[in-house]
Amino acid sequence: MQSRRLPKENRSHHKLIVIIGPTSSGKTALSLELAKRFNGEIVSADSRQLYRALTIGTGKATRAELRRVAHHLIDWKNPGRTVSLSQYKKAADAALTDIWRRGRNAFLVGGTPLYARSVLDNYQIPAVKQDMKFRASLEKKSALQLYAMLKKVDPVTAERIDKHNARRLIRALEICHSTNKRVSDFITTSHDRYKSLVIGLHVDRKILYRLIDDRVDKRLRRGMIAEVKSLLKQGVSKKWLKSLGLEYRAIITYLEKGETRTNKLKMAESLKNAIHDFARRQLVWYRKFPDVCWLAPHDTTGASKLIQRFLSD
Repeated sequence: MQSRRLPKENRSHHKLIVIIGPTSSGKTALSLELAKRFNGEIVSADSRQLYRALTIGTGKATRAELRRVAHHLIDWKNPGRTVSLSQYKKAADAALTDIWRRGRNAFLVGGTPLYARSVLDNYQIPAVKQDMKFRASLEKKSALQLYAMLKKVDPVTAERIDKHNARRLIRALEICHSTNKRVSDFITTSHDRYKSLVIGLHVDRKILYRLIDDRVDKRLRRGMIAEVKSLLKQGVSKKWLKSLGLEYRAIITYLEKGETRTNKLKMAESLKNAIHDFARRQLVWYRKFPDVCWLAPHDTTGASKLIQRFLSD
Protein backbone atom coordinates (compact mmCIF):
# COMPACT_ATOMS: atom_id res chain seq x y z
CA MET A 1 0.00 0.00 0.00
CA GLN A 2 1.56 3.29 -1.05
CA SER A 3 1.73 6.37 1.11
CA ARG A 4 -0.32 9.38 0.12
CA ARG A 5 1.19 12.82 0.03
CA LEU A 6 0.85 15.03 3.07
CA PRO A 7 -1.99 17.54 2.84
CA LYS A 8 -0.60 20.96 1.93
CA GLU A 9 -3.29 23.05 3.61
CA ASN A 10 -2.14 24.73 6.84
CA ARG A 11 -5.28 24.93 8.92
CA SER A 12 -3.79 26.55 12.04
CA HIS A 13 -0.71 26.68 14.21
CA HIS A 14 -1.79 23.57 16.15
CA LYS A 15 -0.56 20.27 14.72
CA LEU A 16 -1.89 16.81 15.52
CA ILE A 17 -0.08 13.57 14.73
CA VAL A 18 -2.46 10.62 14.44
CA ILE A 19 -1.38 6.98 14.41
CA ILE A 20 -4.00 4.45 13.33
CA GLY A 21 -3.98 0.80 12.37
CA PRO A 22 -5.73 -2.51 13.05
CA THR A 23 -5.40 -4.31 16.34
CA SER A 24 -1.99 -5.96 16.90
CA SER A 25 -0.35 -3.84 14.19
CA GLY A 26 2.16 -2.18 16.54
CA LYS A 27 0.61 1.22 17.26
CA THR A 28 1.70 1.28 20.90
CA ALA A 29 5.37 0.52 20.26
CA LEU A 30 5.68 2.98 17.38
CA SER A 31 3.82 5.78 19.16
CA LEU A 32 6.01 5.44 22.27
CA GLU A 33 9.17 5.72 20.18
CA LEU A 34 7.92 8.68 18.15
CA ALA A 35 6.40 10.60 21.06
CA LYS A 36 9.64 10.26 23.00
CA ARG A 37 11.68 11.40 20.00
CA PHE A 38 9.50 14.42 19.19
CA ASN A 39 8.74 15.83 22.65
CA GLY A 40 5.21 14.46 22.51
CA GLU A 41 2.38 13.21 24.68
CA ILE A 42 -0.17 10.58 23.71
CA VAL A 43 -3.95 10.93 23.78
CA SER A 44 -5.61 7.52 23.62
CA ALA A 45 -8.33 6.88 21.05
CA ASP A 46 -9.23 3.46 22.44
CA SER A 47 -12.74 2.95 23.79
CA ARG A 48 -11.70 0.22 26.26
CA GLN A 49 -8.31 1.40 27.51
CA LEU A 50 -10.02 4.39 29.10
CA TYR A 51 -11.30 2.06 31.86
CA ARG A 52 -9.28 1.24 34.96
CA ALA A 53 -8.53 -2.44 35.69
CA LEU A 54 -9.07 -3.45 32.05
CA THR A 55 -5.39 -4.00 31.39
CA ILE A 56 -4.47 -7.37 29.91
CA GLY A 57 -7.58 -7.69 27.77
CA THR A 58 -7.14 -4.22 26.24
CA GLY A 59 -3.40 -4.41 25.65
CA LYS A 60 -2.49 -1.25 27.56
CA ALA A 61 1.08 -0.07 27.63
CA THR A 62 3.00 -1.27 30.67
CA ARG A 63 3.47 0.96 33.72
CA ALA A 64 7.07 1.54 32.69
CA GLU A 65 5.97 2.58 29.19
CA LEU A 66 3.30 4.90 30.62
CA ARG A 67 6.00 6.55 32.75
CA ARG A 68 8.26 6.90 29.73
CA VAL A 69 5.74 9.05 27.81
CA ALA A 70 2.81 11.01 29.25
CA HIS A 71 -0.57 9.47 28.32
CA HIS A 72 -4.08 10.90 28.48
CA LEU A 73 -7.46 9.10 28.68
CA ILE A 74 -5.99 5.79 29.78
CA ASP A 75 -7.37 4.54 33.14
CA TRP A 76 -9.75 7.51 32.98
CA LYS A 77 -13.01 5.92 34.20
CA ASN A 78 -14.01 3.11 36.53
CA PRO A 79 -15.26 -0.09 34.83
CA GLY A 80 -19.01 -0.53 34.61
CA ARG A 81 -19.70 3.03 33.49
CA THR A 82 -20.83 4.00 30.00
CA VAL A 83 -18.80 6.68 28.24
CA SER A 84 -20.46 8.41 25.31
CA LEU A 85 -18.68 9.67 22.23
CA SER A 86 -19.59 13.20 23.33
CA GLN A 87 -17.86 12.68 26.70
CA TYR A 88 -14.79 11.20 25.06
CA LYS A 89 -14.53 14.01 22.52
CA LYS A 90 -14.82 16.70 25.21
CA ALA A 91 -12.08 15.05 27.29
CA ALA A 92 -9.83 14.54 24.26
CA ASP A 93 -10.22 18.20 23.27
CA ALA A 94 -9.23 19.27 26.78
CA ALA A 95 -6.18 17.00 26.74
CA LEU A 96 -5.02 18.29 23.36
CA THR A 97 -5.48 21.90 24.43
CA ASP A 98 -3.38 21.26 27.53
CA ILE A 99 -0.62 19.55 25.53
CA TRP A 100 -0.42 22.36 23.00
CA ARG A 101 -0.56 25.03 25.73
CA ARG A 102 2.56 23.54 27.29
CA GLY A 103 4.41 23.64 23.97
CA ARG A 104 4.52 19.88 23.42
CA ASN A 105 3.50 17.82 20.41
CA ALA A 106 0.23 15.87 20.48
CA PHE A 107 -0.14 12.28 19.29
CA LEU A 108 -3.59 10.72 18.94
CA VAL A 109 -3.21 6.93 19.03
CA GLY A 110 -5.71 4.11 19.17
CA GLY A 111 -7.77 1.42 17.61
CA THR A 112 -11.29 2.86 17.82
CA PRO A 113 -11.86 4.50 14.43
CA LEU A 114 -14.92 6.50 15.54
CA TYR A 115 -13.00 8.01 18.45
CA ALA A 116 -10.07 8.96 16.23
CA ARG A 117 -12.34 10.36 13.54
CA SER A 118 -14.34 12.43 16.04
CA VAL A 119 -11.15 14.23 17.08
CA LEU A 120 -9.58 14.38 13.64
CA ASP A 121 -12.69 15.92 12.07
CA ASN A 122 -13.68 17.85 15.22
CA TYR A 123 -17.18 16.39 15.49
CA GLN A 124 -19.72 18.60 17.26
CA ILE A 125 -21.71 16.02 19.22
CA PRO A 126 -24.86 16.62 21.32
CA ALA A 127 -24.90 15.66 24.99
CA VAL A 128 -28.09 13.58 25.29
CA LYS A 129 -29.08 11.98 28.61
CA GLN A 130 -29.77 8.26 28.75
CA ASP A 131 -33.39 7.12 28.43
CA MET A 132 -33.41 3.98 30.56
CA LYS A 133 -36.92 2.89 29.53
CA PHE A 134 -36.08 3.16 25.83
CA ARG A 135 -32.75 1.43 26.37
CA ALA A 136 -34.47 -1.47 28.12
CA SER A 137 -36.65 -2.05 25.06
CA LEU A 138 -33.60 -2.14 22.79
CA GLU A 139 -31.45 -4.39 24.95
CA LYS A 140 -33.73 -7.32 24.13
CA LYS A 141 -32.70 -7.12 20.48
CA SER A 142 -29.61 -8.54 18.78
CA ALA A 143 -26.87 -6.30 17.40
CA LEU A 144 -27.94 -7.07 13.84
CA GLN A 145 -31.54 -6.11 14.64
CA LEU A 146 -30.31 -2.86 16.18
CA TYR A 147 -28.15 -2.18 13.14
CA ALA A 148 -31.15 -2.70 10.82
CA MET A 149 -33.17 -0.23 12.91
CA LEU A 150 -30.43 2.40 12.81
CA LYS A 151 -29.83 1.92 9.10
CA LYS A 152 -33.52 2.66 8.51
CA VAL A 153 -33.64 5.89 10.54
CA ASP A 154 -30.06 7.13 10.08
CA PRO A 155 -28.11 5.33 7.33
CA VAL A 156 -25.19 7.78 7.49
CA THR A 157 -24.52 7.04 11.16
CA ALA A 158 -25.06 3.32 10.59
CA GLU A 159 -22.10 3.37 8.20
CA ARG A 160 -19.91 4.90 10.93
CA ILE A 161 -20.69 2.31 13.62
CA ASP A 162 -19.63 -1.30 13.94
CA LYS A 163 -22.82 -3.29 13.28
CA HIS A 164 -21.72 -5.82 15.89
CA ASN A 165 -21.39 -3.23 18.68
CA ALA A 166 -24.78 -3.25 20.41
CA ARG A 167 -23.71 -0.63 22.97
CA ARG A 168 -22.97 2.04 20.34
CA LEU A 169 -25.98 1.12 18.22
CA ILE A 170 -28.27 1.58 21.22
CA ARG A 171 -26.70 4.95 21.96
CA ALA A 172 -27.24 6.14 18.39
CA LEU A 173 -30.87 4.99 18.41
CA GLU A 174 -31.35 6.66 21.79
CA ILE A 175 -30.16 10.01 20.41
CA CYS A 176 -32.50 9.69 17.43
CA HIS A 177 -35.40 8.82 19.74
CA SER A 178 -34.72 11.61 22.26
CA THR A 179 -34.16 14.42 19.75
CA ASN A 180 -36.36 13.32 16.83
CA LYS A 181 -33.33 13.95 14.64
CA ARG A 182 -30.65 11.78 13.06
CA VAL A 183 -27.29 11.56 14.83
CA SER A 184 -25.68 12.56 11.54
CA ASP A 185 -27.58 15.88 11.72
CA PHE A 186 -25.59 16.74 14.84
CA ILE A 187 -22.18 15.34 13.92
CA THR A 188 -20.86 18.19 11.84
CA THR A 189 -17.20 18.49 11.03
CA SER A 190 -14.81 21.40 11.24
CA HIS A 191 -11.31 21.29 9.79
CA ASP A 192 -10.04 24.67 10.92
CA ARG A 193 -8.80 23.69 14.38
CA TYR A 194 -5.42 22.27 13.42
CA LYS A 195 -3.35 20.66 10.75
CA SER A 196 -3.06 16.89 10.99
CA LEU A 197 -0.70 14.16 9.88
CA VAL A 198 -2.28 10.69 9.81
CA ILE A 199 0.10 7.72 9.81
CA GLY A 200 -1.52 4.36 9.14
CA LEU A 201 0.18 1.05 9.90
CA HIS A 202 -0.08 -1.49 7.10
CA VAL A 203 0.55 -5.17 7.83
CA ASP A 204 0.13 -8.08 5.43
CA ARG A 205 -3.14 -9.85 6.29
CA LYS A 206 -1.58 -13.26 6.99
CA ILE A 207 1.09 -11.72 9.19
CA LEU A 208 -1.52 -9.66 11.03
CA TYR A 209 -3.60 -12.75 11.80
CA ARG A 210 -0.52 -14.51 13.16
CA LEU A 211 0.25 -11.52 15.38
CA ILE A 212 -3.34 -11.54 16.64
CA ASP A 213 -3.21 -15.25 17.43
CA ASP A 214 0.11 -14.91 19.25
CA ARG A 215 -1.22 -12.01 21.26
CA VAL A 216 -4.35 -13.91 22.34
CA ASP A 217 -2.18 -16.80 23.55
CA LYS A 218 0.14 -14.40 25.37
CA ARG A 219 -2.74 -12.60 27.11
CA LEU A 220 -4.25 -15.87 28.26
CA ARG A 221 -0.89 -16.88 29.73
CA ARG A 222 -0.55 -13.49 31.44
CA GLY A 223 -3.86 -13.96 33.25
CA MET A 224 -6.62 -12.43 31.14
CA ILE A 225 -9.18 -14.86 32.58
CA ALA A 226 -8.10 -13.97 36.14
CA GLU A 227 -8.49 -10.28 35.23
CA VAL A 228 -12.12 -10.87 34.25
CA LYS A 229 -12.79 -12.85 37.43
CA SER A 230 -11.33 -10.00 39.47
CA LEU A 231 -13.61 -7.50 37.74
CA LEU A 232 -16.63 -9.68 38.51
CA LYS A 233 -15.61 -9.89 42.19
CA GLN A 234 -15.41 -6.08 42.23
CA GLY A 235 -19.05 -5.95 41.19
CA VAL A 236 -18.66 -5.21 37.49
CA SER A 237 -21.61 -6.85 35.73
CA LYS A 238 -21.34 -9.64 33.20
CA LYS A 239 -23.66 -7.66 30.95
CA TRP A 240 -21.35 -4.65 30.88
CA LEU A 241 -18.26 -6.78 30.28
CA LYS A 242 -19.99 -8.59 27.43
CA SER A 243 -20.88 -5.22 25.90
CA LEU A 244 -17.15 -4.52 25.49
CA GLY A 245 -16.97 -7.36 22.98
CA LEU A 246 -14.09 -9.59 21.90
CA GLU A 247 -11.89 -10.76 24.82
CA TYR A 248 -14.34 -9.84 27.57
CA ARG A 249 -17.40 -11.31 25.87
CA ALA A 250 -15.49 -14.49 25.03
CA ILE A 251 -14.21 -15.01 28.56
CA ILE A 252 -17.59 -14.36 30.21
CA THR A 253 -19.15 -16.91 27.86
CA TYR A 254 -16.36 -19.38 28.69
CA LEU A 255 -16.93 -18.93 32.43
CA GLU A 256 -20.65 -19.48 31.97
CA LYS A 257 -20.09 -22.70 30.03
CA GLY A 258 -17.58 -24.09 32.52
CA GLU A 259 -13.83 -23.88 32.97
CA THR A 260 -12.79 -27.06 31.21
CA ARG A 261 -9.71 -27.47 29.06
CA THR A 262 -11.88 -28.18 26.02
CA ASN A 263 -13.98 -25.06 26.55
CA LYS A 264 -10.84 -22.98 27.00
CA LEU A 265 -9.34 -24.22 23.73
CA LYS A 266 -12.62 -23.56 21.91
CA MET A 267 -12.84 -20.10 23.45
CA ALA A 268 -9.31 -19.21 22.38
CA GLU A 269 -9.89 -20.36 18.80
CA SER A 270 -13.24 -18.57 18.57
CA LEU A 271 -11.70 -15.40 20.01
CA LYS A 272 -8.87 -15.41 17.48
CA ASN A 273 -11.36 -15.67 14.61
CA ALA A 274 -13.50 -12.89 16.08
CA ILE A 275 -10.48 -10.58 16.31
CA HIS A 276 -9.55 -11.44 12.72
CA ASP A 277 -13.02 -10.24 11.69
CA PHE A 278 -12.68 -7.14 13.85
CA ALA A 279 -9.33 -6.28 12.25
CA ARG A 280 -10.89 -6.56 8.79
CA ARG A 281 -13.66 -4.16 9.83
CA GLN A 282 -11.12 -1.74 11.28
CA LEU A 283 -9.27 -1.68 7.96
CA VAL A 284 -12.51 -0.88 6.12
CA TRP A 285 -13.11 2.09 8.43
CA TYR A 286 -9.52 3.31 8.26
CA ARG A 287 -9.54 3.30 4.47
CA LYS A 288 -12.21 6.00 4.67
CA PHE A 289 -9.83 8.32 6.54
CA PRO A 290 -8.51 11.10 4.28
CA ASP A 291 -4.84 11.65 3.48
CA VAL A 292 -3.37 8.65 5.30
CA CYS A 293 0.36 8.00 4.99
CA TRP A 294 0.63 4.21 5.13
CA LEU A 295 3.84 2.72 6.53
CA ALA A 296 5.13 -0.58 7.85
CA PRO A 297 4.84 -0.79 11.67
CA HIS A 298 8.60 -0.91 12.20
CA ASP A 299 9.41 1.92 9.80
CA THR A 300 10.43 4.34 12.52
CA THR A 301 12.77 6.13 10.12
CA GLY A 302 10.03 6.73 7.56
CA ALA A 303 7.59 7.90 10.23
CA SER A 304 10.21 10.21 11.75
CA LYS A 305 10.89 11.83 8.37
CA LEU A 306 7.17 12.44 7.84
CA ILE A 307 6.80 13.97 11.29
CA GLN A 308 9.93 16.12 10.93
CA ARG A 309 8.66 17.51 7.65
CA PHE A 310 5.16 18.00 9.09
CA LEU A 311 6.39 19.91 12.15
CA SER A 312 8.75 22.03 10.07
CA ASP A 313 6.11 23.24 7.59
